[in-house]
Amino acid sequence: MSGVECNKTKKLKYFDSEALMFDLVLSLATYALSESNVGCDYSVKGDFGQALKKFNCATGIFQFLGETLLPDWMAKSKQHAEMEKESLAETRVGVSVALTTLHMAMSQQMAIATILVKPEEPNYSLLGKLCFGVAVELESFVSTMRSKCALHMSRMESGFLTYITFQINLQRAVGLYFLSRGLWNSSDYGVAIAALSEALVAMRTRTSPTGRGLPEIDEKGSLQALAPDITELRKHMQSLLASWEKDNSLVYFDKVPPSVPSDKALKPIQLQKIEEFKLEARDPLPLSVPGAKSDAAPPSYEDALKNENQRDRSDSDLARELHERLNSENSA
Repeated sequence: MSGVECNKTKKLKYFDSEALMFDLVLSLATYALSESNVGCDYSVKGDFGQALKKFNCATGIFQFLGETLLPDWMAKSKQHAEMEKESLAETRVGVSVALTTLHMAMSQQMAIATILVKPEEPNYSLLGKLCFGVAVELESFVSTMRSKCALHMSRMESGFLTYITFQINLQRAVGLYFLSRGLWNSSDYGVAIAALSEALVAMRTRTSPTGRGLPEIDEKGSLQALAPDITELRKHMQSLLASWEKDNSLVYFDKVPPSVPSDKALKPIQLQKIEEFKLEARDPLPLSVPGAKSDAAPPSYEDALKNENQRDRSDSDLARELHERLNSENSA
């Protein structure tokens, strides 16, 4: 039952409000977002392991909201149609499902960062697949928001959606870069050059909203902080491509295909492990007057029903019981 639990008999009235469910959902959503914020702080500090744990926790909470709590509430809600337009985004099933995917992508980014900070040379092929998996998850976030909660998506800040688009294209470009490094290390020089060339194309600033490449970085936008890093990455890729092309023309003489063959193309890997969140059952909190000392447990359902039945009895029944009790006391 949505709101406060309905009593089991028609004689007993119930409070048909959904305020408690609303508060519960917002509390869990706030908890998830707070874990996500802490994860971002850890990420900025370079503690990617702790950031990964926080993002995993947030992912589990949003999954619980999107797959369990919110669907159950909406199935029983009497205000579903009204809430679809008027309620907060945090109370929508589609938003929670989309945020689950978004935090899965963030968790996977932390896993990639954990690999990159290790001193030994990484498995470039694996890194490329992981980056491509992040791009796929971010695309799923956008498509879920657009298909299941377009109204709430329209209320999001445009800068946030631009950032997501930027990340999708950047992850694809970096994935191609790692793929090229892996191919070069495995002596597949021609295909490595083709992959790196595709990565450079993906790193260009796109000329139209639907074109290939990175969104233009606004001088006053939040992405401006990434501009120096993007410039350095482009220079590195260009320098590496020139070096490879020179080595291939002088030493290896490997044929360079116009694009990466399908059998060697980048394939996504998505880490599906999610930290399961469970809402623990709690005993009801006894309500009392502030300052009062009472250890009495709240009445059970049966006691409440008995008390209600007693209130329904007539005055004559109560008078007769009182008369009988007084008679028995006098005779004693």
